Amino acid sequence: MTTNDVLRALTPLIQARTEHPPAHPSAVTPDTRLEQDLRMDSMAIVHVLEDIENTYGVTIPDERLAGVYTVGDLMDIVRTTSGPGERIA
Repeated sequence: MTTNDVLRALTPLIQARTEHPPAHPSAVTPDTRLEQDLRMDSMAIVHVLEDIENTYGVTIPDERLAGVYTVGDLMDIVRTTSGPGERIA
């Protein structure tokens, strides 16, 4: 998956969990901050991580949440996954 593919796949997952999604999907970039730019709280971010688990068939440890601040951080989680059922450390 290319970086653009990952971003395109994550954008709907992120927008579904955001109360104030950007007007246009292209406004979501790897540098977009989840809390400050998208006004997501920690629970919304957890739900996005759950959506990633369900979409990609992976398990993301709870401690990984501490390092998720941007869309790029979410993209890194997806890119580090090589196959269904894999646990992401």
